[in-house]
Amino acid sequence: MELINGAERLPERTRPLYLALGNFDGVHRGHQEIIKKVVERARRDNGSSAALIFDPHPLIALRPEHPMALLTDIADRAEIMAELDLDYMIVQPFSSRISSLSPEQFVRRILIEKLGVSGVFVGMDYSFGRQGAGSSDTLRYWGEELGFSVEVSSMLKHGEKDVSSSIIRSLLLSGSVNRAAELLRYYFFRQGRVIRGYGIGKKMVYPTANIAANPRLLWPGKGVYLTAVGKLNGGLLYGVTNVGSRPTFDHHDTAVETHILDFNDTIYNREIRLCFLEKLRDTRTFDSSLELKEQIKRDIEKSRELIKTFRQEKNGKGQSLQAGCSVLKSH
Repeated sequence: MELINGAERLPERTRPLYLALGNFDGVHRGHQEIIKKVVERARRDNGSSAALIFDPHPLIALRPEHPMALLTDIADRAEIMAELDLDYMIVQPFSSRISSLSPEQFVRRILIEKLGVSGVFVGMDYSFGRQGAGSSDTLRYWGEELGFSVEVSSMLKHGEKDVSSSIIRSLLLSGSVNRAAELLRYYFFRQGRVIRGYGIGKKMVYPTANIAANPRLLWPGKGVYLTAVGKLNGGLLYGVTNVGSRPTFDHHDTAVETHILDFNDTIYNREIRLCFLEKLRDTRTFDSSLELKEQIKRDIEKSRELIKTFRQEKNGKGQSLQAGCSVLKSH
């Protein structure tokens, strides 16, 4: 897949272009179904497949007083979409000029003049144009007027659950990372460089890798989690990860720290990926460092038992944990 910065930079084509529209935060099961349809249609018609994404997210740009933490940044979305065999991911800078376009202007100037689409694919809740005035029905109208096809996908359900980015955010904030994984079709992950912490874990014989928590991205709710740890030694390791503050030591700043099982190397400034597998417990304050140390020991023992289950059942969701904590390796 090729990442294109700006619709005007899309290479000239002789083949028809089929386009998925949306911001695809999380690239969850519903998004994946839309993208798969785009890819299938492009292959059938010997065309090209693409997704158009605005950056920054329009809701963040238009409502700065109501900050929203994203499930995925541009790099995350690109990685997941590449797994779906998309040809292009087009990242269009979102500006006041873009936001002021009427639905008709958006269709004519972006979809027709810049991209020359043959067909577009959206979810039923898709909106576009100034103040979100355009809907999927509006898009169908202009498709008939200007000669491109429009396919609208209904809300996807997984079991009895609707699949949406907002529902996944709520699940993650409540610590339900395993349920979120079902709706995502991959393990929710975060990655970043290892930074120096307070050195508390090392003194307790449980050294931890500390990752700076990007405030623009959503992290699971405060708690202790079993995680898979990728991007180290080319293989897959496991860890016990605390998301939140360190109340026992009066440090209440946001912290993400992982004790990597069976690993002792120094990894400052190395980038690691954490895939969240299961919540072990809530964060709580302990009366002493000794009591905390005993609890961490129990967390590690519980994690080792859970790891056996994940290895045997591929986490019970048809998902396999590949080397490097890869995404979209499920059925």
